[in-house]
Amino acid sequence: MRILLVNPAKRFKGFLGKTRSLQPTVLPNSLLYIGAVLEKGGHQVQIWDQQVDDRQPADFLRDFDPQLVGFSVSVGGIIYEAIDQSREFKRINPDIKIVWGNVHPSMLTEQTLAEDYVDFVAIGPGEYTLLELAEHLEKSQPPHLTDIKGLAFKENGQVVINPDRPFIKNLDELPDPSWHLVPMDDYWEKSLNTSRGCPSKCIFCYNPPFHKGQLGEFSADRIVGQMEILKGRYDVTLFRFFEDDFCHNRPRLHRFCQLVIDKKMKIRWDCDARAGLTEEDVRLMKQSGCASVGFGVESGSPRLLKFIRKTARLEDIKETFKLLVKYKILPKLYLISELPTETIEDFEATKQLIRELGNPPYQYVSFLPYPGTELYNYCVQRGLEPPKTTEEWAAFISQPDCGIKWGEVPREMTAEFKRKLVKYYFWRRTSFALRHGMFAFYLPVNMSPKEILRVIRFWWRYYVTRPLHG
Repeated sequence: MRILLVNPAKRFKGFLGKTRSLQPTVLPNSLLYIGAVLEKGGHQVQIWDQQVDDRQPADFLRDFDPQLVGFSVSVGGIIYEAIDQSREFKRINPDIKIVWGNVHPSMLTEQTLAEDYVDFVAIGPGEYTLLELAEHLEKSQPPHLTDIKGLAFKENGQVVINPDRPFIKNLDELPDPSWHLVPMDDYWEKSLNTSRGCPSKCIFCYNPPFHKGQLGEFSADRIVGQMEILKGRYDVTLFRFFEDDFCHNRPRLHRFCQLVIDKKMKIRWDCDARAGLTEEDVRLMKQSGCASVGFGVESGSPRLLKFIRKTARLEDIKETFKLLVKYKILPKLYLISELPTETIEDFEATKQLIRELGNPPYQYVSFLPYPGTELYNYCVQRGLEPPKTTEEWAAFISQPDCGIKWGEVPREMTAEFKRKLVKYYFWRRTSFALRHGMFAFYLPVNMSPKEILRVIRFWWRYYVTRPLHG
């Protein structure tokens, strides 16, 4: 069967009229794993990653003629793109089958299937759900759609939601990602996704309702094996572990670091983690090439951290921050503005924490009420009118702060804070790195002309010219 997998993205006209992604381009890891499973099952697969590919539905219908098109639709403005392109595929070829997957349709399955341009929803991780759907459509195996776990569909005008698919805890059973289906040189940083789920239970996060408290991961040996493939095949020396908490499994983290050290791999890597890393953790991370770690602080207010059920305390955050600085690993903080119940005192506590930590690099994004989360339900109980259609969701999410004020902090205060972040983002990051001798993220791994050019290109595209939002 011919299957097209789509990663919707917003683009803008850049230098010399070229279109560019509104965000730094990262590998569409979920689609790469789905593509690998489908190819292993004997299907023809193409990936349309709109971060790096300007083609339109008519181009794929002419050149590939897909029979099934799968859209990865997370929560955000890209819902507009997914809607428009799904409609266009259906307009040109009404017989084509459209399946949506990822967070938004998994959380709002019935609402998504109410749209005439969506035939199926893959709930949760979609590798084997899409494989079985393709087998059913092509060979009637399994014989009934109701036999496919994790699938939702329409039958006689009614939405049918099948039982959940068993969660994959041992991700080593998956094939390597289908990197050959995307133009690898066009991505600013090569990322790997090595785990699913998160041990934290923050009430604002999509992870608990999406993964339902379950954890799955690749082994350290498999991670290093994939890095060796990327290094050998695509000359990758800088890796980004693109997941909520790369470090949650300490034995796996230590084995990973030791493998990289023992193999003398000339690489650098960065990740996201929770506060609470020990000195032994950080020492091994540094020795294995870790150059930067981001961790969710969310707020400098102990009261607000307790309200959103962050397990890390401010003391944990400060201690982890000091350890990263000591070992010259660049720390990045993730903060959330407009959290429900936030007071001016909470807001000032966040600003004070940033000053206390020496004005490190941070991101400050607006709170989004993700459907299915506990904080979303909290907002609904206090007056939030949920959008009634998929298109209304796209409009709702695209508004600054979703058009709703949930805390007590005047918008002028948060807006000014964000303006300063955008204005000084690059210089704050550079200044902090220079003050603390953190050059690892800016220097080539080796001194070959190709590697030097790669680092300059990366530095310019990511730290100087990229647009900032939120």
